[in-house]
Parts: sequence; structure tokens; C-alpha cells
Amino acid sequence: MRILIVSPVYPPEPVVSSQTNSQIARSLADEGHSVTIVTAFPNRPAGKLYPGHKRNLFQKQVEPNGVKIIRCFSILSPQSRAGSRFLENLSFGLTGGVAALFAPRADVIYSNTWPIFATAILYVISRLRRIPMVISIQDVYPESIVSQGRLSSSNVLIRLLRWMDTRIAQGCCAVIVISESFEKIYRDERGVNPARLHVVPNWVDSQSIFPSEPLSNAFRICYDIPEHAFLCVYGGNVGMAAGVETIIESFHHLADLNNLYLLIAGEGSNLAVCRELAQKTDNPRILFHSPWRKDETSMVLGAANLLILPTRGLQSLASVPSKLISYMLAGRPVLALALAGSDLAVAMERAGCGWVVEPDQPVLVAEQIRVVAKLDVAERFRRGIAGQSYAQQNLTSAACLPRVLAILEEAAL
Repeated sequence: MRILIVSPVYPPEPVVSSQTNSQIARSLADEGHSVTIVTAFPNRPAGKLYPGHKRNLFQKQVEPNGVKIIRCFSILSPQSRAGSRFLENLSFGLTGGVAALFAPRADVIYSNTWPIFATAILYVISRLRRIPMVISIQDVYPESIVSQGRLSSSNVLIRLLRWMDTRIAQGCCAVIVISESFEKIYRDERGVNPARLHVVPNWVDSQSIFPSEPLSNAFRICYDIPEHAFLCVYGGNVGMAAGVETIIESFHHLADLNNLYLLIAGEGSNLAVCRELAQKTDNPRILFHSPWRKDETSMVLGAANLLILPTRGLQSLASVPSKLISYMLAGRPVLALALAGSDLAVAMERAGCGWVVEPDQPVLVAEQIRVVAKLDVAERFRRGIAGQSYAQQNLTSAACLPRVLAILEEAAL
């Protein structure tokens, strides 16, 4: 079987979709299939080209396992603005589309790329070359744009994007969604044949996170965080949609707790804004760790007493943050800022790993942190272990990867 995987992210980038793409490609290659990756030059999560890389129109390489990689030029978007994100989407769609058009004919195309324009270009090419296409839906667009307040639901562009997304989804031989609510949207609102819909959540390698108390204590020492201090940690992309500002604002209401610290680990388009906001809160115990290397994940998350996962506005209804999986595997309790009934809130309830409060409510967040900080250590430990057990059973490569491989192999028949 020949498979063409198209995605703007691929290792060495540390984001979850990059790692899952790599695992899919490696597993297919190990089974003797021919795999070609069409991707961008590495720049995530900060939107800046990685050191040691130089952008060309196209650059080809072959990994030791035989996986062929075609890196394509795209406009980078270090700032999370609609205009720059559109140009990033469109430019990768055009160059990635050209690469897909002239690549050796595949038996199936797996698309895990930017919605909607890059996906639309690839869809047209799949139709022209009569190649079955499988798409992976990580965020529901254009609903995600509306939830971020970038455009109103009545906007003509939003209606056009929804029509495009519907046509693409209906025309693909399989649609992989990451949650039950996404499945409902594509079944009831997009009209996709239920037989073509597959719910496969994002996943991480269960061996990628292994909290170590000595390493985590050493990390605390580096930032002068006392051993017995209560440390809240946010680890992930510090972007516009992440809602990290709400966590920072909540610590304005917690300045009286001298033993309470907040660490924000990561980088992204809103990092400078968050640093400035932290200075205005007048709380010296708000700290930043940036850049955050992939090999530091276990150490940083393991140093926390509480991991915080914010969302903004209606965002929790249109996406499921992949960082929740890493949080759970770290074995620490989680405080999520999400709307009731959202996939994020449902996952938290199923796992029993923590607490959920409404997004964009710093006072409520502060009140919940006070409550959690006073809990018995055994209760926090119980919730952390519950989340870890849930993730190991449902959100790892062992649980999810075989299902994706089966979908691709069936589509190629």
C-alpha cells in the first residue's frame, strides 16, 4: 500500500499531532507500506523556523525507516492573527497541494492539515487523481473561529467555510473525529454518512511521560520554588485561544497566599502579552519557563501540585485540547476551564481527575484553587492517579493507533 500523509506538523516539532503523524508513518513503514509525508518546515508552537533549517520551495529527505518527507514552503504565523493564519493555511495548501499532485500515485491520502483551505486544495487533488481521502478533524471549523470571537456566525465567510467543510467531509471515504460531539456535528449538521465517521481521540506515547520526583524537585530549585509550596502549572502553547490570561488574572486574587506559585511553561503568540499581564497582577510568584523543550515535559508537569487547563469563550465546544492527555499521564490533578457538557468537561468527569469551572472567570478559578490547595494530599493524589489510569487505557498509542491504521488500510482497498 502507498499512503500519502499531508500535515503541516511533523517531528522535530513537539505538538501532539506531530507525534501521532510520526507514529502512523513509522507503523505503516514497519508493516512494509510505502509512506510519503508532505509537511511544512518545522516552526511550531512559536511559529518561528527551527534553528538549522532553511526554507526552500521544496526539500526532500528520507528517514532511516524509508519514510519519504517532502517539506514545503509556507508563510509562518508567529502572531495568532486571522490574516497571518489565513496566509499560513493557504500557502501550505498551495505548496502541499503541488507536492501531492506530482507525488507518486498513492492508494490513500490521509489529511491532517489546516482547515479549511489547505484541506480543500488537497481534496480537489484527491478527486482529480481519483485517490480516496481520509481526513482527521482536530477542530470544528468554522465554529472554532466563531467561538474565538474572530467572526460572527452570520458572516458570509463563515457560511461559505461551513459549506466547504460540508462538501469536503461528505466527499471523503472516511472522517476521523476526536470526540463524540464532533461526530454528532458531522453526522447531524454536515450530513456525513455515519458509516464513514470514526471517533478516535488524540493520543500520546504512554512512555513519553514519566514523572520523577528528584528531577521535579531539581526543577523547582531552579526557580526558587520551595519544596512544600503549592505549585500550579500550565504547560502548552501560549496562544490567543489558550486562555492563559484567565489563569494569570486569577492569581491577582490569590496574592495573599505566600505559599502558592504559578508556572507557565511554553511559548506562543501571546507569551509577551501574558508576561506583561503577570507584571501588572503584582504577584511575584507567577513564573515563566520558555522555551519548554519536549524532553522537559515529565519534569515540568511532575513538579506541579495542580495542572491547569484553560479555554476561552465557547472554544471548549469546538476543540479538545490535546494537552489534557499529557496532564493525565503526569499523574497530577487537573483544573479545567470549560463549559459544562463540552468534550473537555465530559472527559474530566469520566476520568475523575479533577475539577471544572467556567472559562473566562478568574474569580471562580481563584476560589477553586483555594479549595484544592486545602485538600488532603491523599485526595489530590487519588484524582491524579485516576486520570493517569484513564489516559493509559484510552488515550495512548496502544489504544488508538491500531484503529487509525485499520481505517487507512480499509480506505485503500
